[in-house]
Amino acid sequence: MSEFLTRREMFRLSGGLAMTAQWFLPLANPQRVRAAVKPRGTARHVMFVMLDGGQSHVDSWDLKEGAWTPLDFDIRDAKIPGVRWPMALYPRLAAQLDKVTLVRSMEAWDSVHGRAQYYVQAGHALNPALQKEIPPVGSVVAMELAAQRRETDTLPPYVALNVTQSQAGLLKSGFLPAAYSPFHIDTNTSLSAYSPDPSTKADFERRWEMLKSFDARLRGDSSLQAKAYRDYHDHYEGAVRLMSDPRTGKLFEATAEEKARYGGTITGDACVIARNLLEADAGTRFVFLQSNGWDHHKDIYAPKNFYQLSRELDNALAPLIEDLAVRKRPGSSKTLLEETMVIVMGEFGRTPGALTSGLNGRDHYQYAMTALMAGGGIKPGQVIGKTDAAGARVVDSGWDLKRSIYMEDIVTTVYSALGIDWTKKVSGTPSGRDFYFIEPFAAARIQPSREIGVLFG
Repeated sequence: MSEFLTRREMFRLSGGLAMTAQWFLPLANPQRVRAAVKPRGTARHVMFVMLDGGQSHVDSWDLKEGAWTPLDFDIRDAKIPGVRWPMALYPRLAAQLDKVTLVRSMEAWDSVHGRAQYYVQAGHALNPALQKEIPPVGSVVAMELAAQRRETDTLPPYVALNVTQSQAGLLKSGFLPAAYSPFHIDTNTSLSAYSPDPSTKADFERRWEMLKSFDARLRGDSSLQAKAYRDYHDHYEGAVRLMSDPRTGKLFEATAEEKARYGGTITGDACVIARNLLEADAGTRFVFLQSNGWDHHKDIYAPKNFYQLSRELDNALAPLIEDLAVRKRPGSSKTLLEETMVIVMGEFGRTPGALTSGLNGRDHYQYAMTALMAGGGIKPGQVIGKTDAAGARVVDSGWDLKRSIYMEDIVTTVYSALGIDWTKKVSGTPSGRDFYFIEPFAAARIQPSREIGVLFG
């Protein structure tokens, strides 16, 4: 049997025959077809950088040179053998390539922003009937690692930064308690609210105690109807713990020197804050950071478009990787990069070859894309997979399943690195439908869910 079946193939083969249906029944239940798994547990944190709009893979990390390629890309051989690199766009990342791995055999299931962005956050296809029920990966991580939280852990387990332009929006916790929702930070606004003036502390605490006395009865209501209130209360409790922690003020700020070193942009500032949260080791285990504006249908090579965004990303990511590679959290003998899996990718790639006629841009493209990954046990300096000469199709998957790598595979690898059994399911959801950490039905196929083992060498 092939490594995956399309839904149409499954129904054609099962064709109403009872015996065939019985043969296929185990495939629909991952608890029955998957052997026991042993997660790697090589990472303590995950940092996911989402390139909102879809980065052009053929102009960046899977560079394809052609008549369309601007001469000032300054393309040279990179540190990784066989890799050609646009030095004018990513000069600082070029110096960090020995710490990262490029995954060039990725595909997306969808080429529509909202659905594809939802898929990246949730690891599940967008189903309108279950859209508000399915939790994002960060919330599942927060739930699974909740037992590891300590009394001193005041930071939210799942933090999101700058998710301000996504068509999918920032997914909440779904059917899971609000305590596992992402704590969102917009670095384009003032961060002073996270650490109030000490002179107002007494008034703040008095008002907080008064509020709790008013709504004590509601806090004890376990009915489904009161869930919305409990969710709000969980948010309040988390916010008060955060604001009361004397460490908070330093974590949510970047010095003038750090701002300059990280590029002086909101993405650079977000990377500084993410680094601070990871280094503090005060409860945050999953960080979702968004870089906005990569949807270049028109004039992709205009200075304010791909050039500017690439340089902003370069200035933010390179010092982040550099810092993670030398800094350690309190009490750890490992560097933050050894303990943190970093993933950088868009929701899909862009059309390969010549630019679109009349618009000089690149449209949405789901059949090839590239992810940059590092840390958390990943073997650095690798190139996994290969596309054809145009960057249009994956011709070498680079791993044992002999097919392209999809979002489910990325999520499976995240769970494994964090020590989470990805074959789990949760019953008793509001819809009555079991929630599988990794859905056995992908967007169009039944396929096995395995970690991308080759990443780890």
